Amino acid sequence: MNRILARLSLLFVLFSGTGIQLHGTETERTGKEDIRQLNVLVSQMLSQSPDKALALGIEALKKANETLERSNSQENKKHKADALKNLGIAHYYLSNFRQSLEYYEQALLIYRQIKNNDGIGSTLNNSGLILEIQGDYSGSLKRYNEAAEIFSKTGDENKLALSFTNLGNAYYNLGRFDKALDYLSQALKINEATGDSTSLAKSYNNIGNVFLSLKDFKVAIDYYQRAELINKRQKNLKSLSTSYSNLGIAMQSMGKYDQALDYNRLSIETARSVNDQTGIISSLLNIGNIYQETGDYSQSLINYREALRLSNNNYDGYLHASILTSLGSLRIKQHEYDEAISELVEALKFAEKSGSAILLQNIYANLADAWEAKGDYKRAFEYLTKHKSSSDSIYNQESNERLNRLRVSFESEQTERDNQLLRQQNIFSQLALKRQQIIRNLLIAISVIIIVSLFFLYSLYQGRKKKSELLAQRTEQILRQKEELGLLYKEQYKQNETKNKFFSIIAHDLKSPFQSILGFSELLSTEYEYLTEEQRKEAATNILSVSNDTYRLIENLLEWGRTQTGAVKAAFRSFNVKDLVAETLPLFQAPLKKKSIEFSYDLPALIQAWADYDMIMAVFRNIVSNAIKFTPVGGRIHIKLSQTSELVILSVTDTGTGMEPEILERLFTFDPKVQRAGTMGERGTGLGLALCLEFMELNHGKIKVESTPGKGSTFMIMMQPVSRRAAD
Repeated sequence: MNRILARLSLLFVLFSGTGIQLHGTETERTGKEDIRQLNVLVSQMLSQSPDKALALGIEALKKANETLERSNSQENKKHKADALKNLGIAHYYLSNFRQSLEYYEQALLIYRQIKNNDGIGSTLNNSGLILEIQGDYSGSLKRYNEAAEIFSKTGDENKLALSFTNLGNAYYNLGRFDKALDYLSQALKINEATGDSTSLAKSYNNIGNVFLSLKDFKVAIDYYQRAELINKRQKNLKSLSTSYSNLGIAMQSMGKYDQALDYNRLSIETARSVNDQTGIISSLLNIGNIYQETGDYSQSLINYREALRLSNNNYDGYLHASILTSLGSLRIKQHEYDEAISELVEALKFAEKSGSAILLQNIYANLADAWEAKGDYKRAFEYLTKHKSSSDSIYNQESNERLNRLRVSFESEQTERDNQLLRQQNIFSQLALKRQQIIRNLLIAISVIIIVSLFFLYSLYQGRKKKSELLAQRTEQILRQKEELGLLYKEQYKQNETKNKFFSIIAHDLKSPFQSILGFSELLSTEYEYLTEEQRKEAATNILSVSNDTYRLIENLLEWGRTQTGAVKAAFRSFNVKDLVAETLPLFQAPLKKKSIEFSYDLPALIQAWADYDMIMAVFRNIVSNAIKFTPVGGRIHIKLSQTSELVILSVTDTGTGMEPEILERLFTFDPKVQRAGTMGERGTGLGLALCLEFMELNHGKIKVESTPGKGSTFMIMMQPVSRRAAD
């Protein structure tokens, strides 16, 4: 009894991810997002509504072509390949196998161009399944093997198991049960190692099908029951329905028709609970076949008609053709030849569309029987010719094997007749026979010795192989430890460099302010009565200014030190960025007024960020302070707030002195060359921007700067939006 195994083909892959890099114009960015979202939406609709998915997939392909015309990037090529693959899947579900294969071939060509191994492997599996349906087993095996080789190199165990499953199923349909069991066992081993219960149950079902074809019913039922147990435990009702159906087929093969009917009814009941129309139709077809086999034609007809009714709303053209073929066969047995011919002709349309040579062969045979029964021998001969042509192409290998078996049987019978003649000969013939037996026993003994020797040599080889593998593992471990030590050395060297720069700042920037404070204090102490009131006030003002600068330096040093020891943690919360800016700006009214700086801003009211409020305020305060410091009298400062799907960006743009590229490279370090005086001689601590960088990294954000000498600078504070709060 023929039985199509459940396929585990890689039909589609969903592409998702975060951290998208934004380049180019706004139009290009929007186009990429649209095609990505369309491809995901199409892939989600494929199995349930392939006709709607097909219409949407055509729109996705159109947008992909438009985006590719604007930018011939690798990412845009991948989006087009994804759209083509989705169209191939949609046509597969609609049983348009030729169109499906055409789209797969186009997708595969692009995936190979951009060297996308996952896309290549998935599309090879899909197109291999189409070739197998069309009877091109050589082509399908070649593609399955290439897919398996790719996933073996990439280390994707789950997809490698799927490729092995496809190889096993193909060899099963070719009748190479040894090869089928080999590949299906490899898939089973991977599924057991990964703990994928769903795939494990399907592996048990597939291996059970092989043993069923070998007529080893006990082993087949054992595997089916293992799959049944897993599906029950996982409450995977769709796969459980398949397990019941397979058990029903096994019982039917053993002639246990009552149990076969019970299992198929259980399969229908389970499939209905999850609205699995294909499962319901398949089990109805199985029940119809059982009743036809037992001669209960009325019950067989009832089940075939119900299966046909449901199949009219199903996209599986192969299954629809199978029902019509079985129904036509039943009509012939009931001598209703016109009805049989009508149903078989309709089945032929679907079978030709699906490209299944095996199904076409069965239809041709039934049509030949029907026309012969009606007395139209010309048409009967035409269909018999088509049947023979199809049989020759499909079963050529099987016929050769059958001839070989007949030849061996003939030779065995001839040998038996010769033995009977030998037994009637004289004593010399009997002695010759005994001598042959001695030689045979000697050959057996020699064979045993050879086998034992080979086993010993193999064991010795395996032992040496294990030692070599252990040595390789030890070598790899030593190399890995060496690499880790190298990384630790580099990190320690970097920390030492940072510490040296840090102490250099302390030695220079702490010593100089105290010298100023001591100088002015000594002047007031020794020359107080000789100084005018204005000179005393100026000295006190200088002491206050230097003390404030020194205090800020010490405060920044302490804060930086806390970040290096891990004592500072970001307290994430959502806040309105405009409110943070409004709370900070009043601190800068005096210096803005002093320099007559024109101040403007663009702050949308509803933008929320997800970060530590105080740290972001400190960063913003430092950036604005630097903008005022390096903007000349009468200059301009503009603050802008914007948001993308991934970031909230607060930018500060000034018309100040700008920076040279060599300064930009070391801007966020302790390099003393970075420290510069402002347009009115203002001095900084040299730690502000380094501390800003530390704070932004603690908040999972970024700080970027763009600057042109003589024209000004733009600092961008990049924070997470509230939508990212689940990730933190």
